[in-house]
Amino acid sequence: MAISMNLWSVEGGSPKKIQNSRVDLESYLEDWVCADPMLLNLDVMIIGRQVHTTFCGYIDLIAITREGDLVVIELKRDKTPRDIVAQCLDYASWVCELGYEEIIEIYNKHSNKSLSEEFSSFYDEAIPETLNENHQIVIVAASLDDSTERIIGYLTEKHAININAVFFNVFEYEGRQLIGRSFFKDPEKIEERSNQSKRAAWTGYYFVNTGIDSHNPRKWELNIKYGYISAGGGPRWISAIKKLSPGDKIFAYIKGSGYVGYGVVEDIAVPVTEFTLGDRLFINELPEGHQWKIEDVSDTAGEWFVRVNWVKTFDSDNAKWLTNGFANQNVVCKLRDSRTFEFLFKEFNVDIQG
Repeated sequence: MAISMNLWSVEGGSPKKIQNSRVDLESYLEDWVCADPMLLNLDVMIIGRQVHTTFCGYIDLIAITREGDLVVIELKRDKTPRDIVAQCLDYASWVCELGYEEIIEIYNKHSNKSLSEEFSSFYDEAIPETLNENHQIVIVAASLDDSTERIIGYLTEKHAININAVFFNVFEYEGRQLIGRSFFKDPEKIEERSNQSKRAAWTGYYFVNTGIDSHNPRKWELNIKYGYISAGGGPRWISAIKKLSPGDKIFAYIKGSGYVGYGVVEDIAVPVTEFTLGDRLFINELPEGHQWKIEDVSDTAGEWFVRVNWVKTFDSDNAKWLTNGFANQNVVCKLRDSRTFEFLFKEFNVDIQG
């Protein structure tokens, strides 16, 4: 059965269906995704548009992840299910062979700037020495049909290929147009399955970067006192903190210091304005004029909080660090480095049952 999307507004205690818009969505999607890949929930940097392959095809968009992996983003438009999937696999067979210099060349045609410099600016870290160790495919569509779903399901489930589909619908409501988005498969599960044989197994614990530095109002002592971890400043960071769910076990890290906390997530992410301390709001504990009190808060702006039960913490001066241990600029990522995990397990006296 083909996936469909509908929206309802609740009026007078009863649901009222919101009508679909007749806008030609696919004529806009490439521009929108190119301008903001977070529309696909992808924290990636676009490095090429309408990229010509040696097979004489043109890939709509190519992006690069923080880890240096490539992402093929292709719009379904009016292609048949067989055509779009076959085309994407054809493109992927070309992309997977791209070397460092070829990736640089693709970016040079997309921008007159240096890829290494722009990568460092975008991700706040140096470009990896090795690029394109893995790749993934994302099909973008205004709708999905039975055949496309069946083929993608087969490729992901039976062959562990990192391919997914994202589809959008536009709705008309009170004179405005609303966009709805849905994934065919859970992106994290597809990535985990496709990388099982390519990377170390997940330890079951998360690395969380506190984002604490001298340029923002985040304070580790407040994290400890009020029981939270936070992130913000843009959709990439907000989307990352929203990945945490109740029950997730995390190790908190301060850049330049080390690991400072081990805890268990107790609630989903909420805007700072909605984070409660019993019967009062956290925001009211802050002094007048505090940045978090005056900045706008939305799904793409402001600070977002995740409630955490800190099991064991250290102040930043006594942070725990292992030479050549795992750390990066990701807000949230799965901790896979077994050497770092074994070190943290001992330093924080982790109860494997807790």
